[in-house]
Amino acid sequence: MALSVSYGERYGWTVVQVAGEVDISGVAALRERLQRLVTDGCLRMVVDISRVDFCDSTGFAVLVATRRMLASRDGQLRLVLPGPDVHTRKILQLFGIERIFDVHDSVDEALADLREAVLTGEAADAVPRPREGTRATTD
Repeated sequence: MALSVSYGERYGWTVVQVAGEVDISGVAALRERLQRLVTDGCLRMVVDISRVDFCDSTGFAVLVATRRMLASRDGQLRLVLPGPDVHTRKILQLFGIERIFDVHDSVDEALADLREAVLTGEAADAVPRPREGTRATTD
């Protein structure tokens, strides 16, 4: 399956949806999209890789580089992983993904603290703003 990358915004965070295979042939599109989002000012990001069928070390390296890029700008990255029985998650766990990233099982879980802040009126900057998503694909 070709790599697909799309994004939108929820509670003031950019949510990036990644699907397909993150390998040497598609990793450039993912790297470019994530770097562009950060340079465009998206400093709070959730990267949802729950629909990624395969992720090799090049994909993992892109996630680490994005985390570093955000951290250097006082940003934050939250990662949504595939289910616990999915092979991709098991491989990423071997890379130590849960020690490096703030990981979650769903986008809703990753944004739960922000949703609660909006509902209680504690976070004026957490109000969702629409953002037009784009899609990058590779064959």
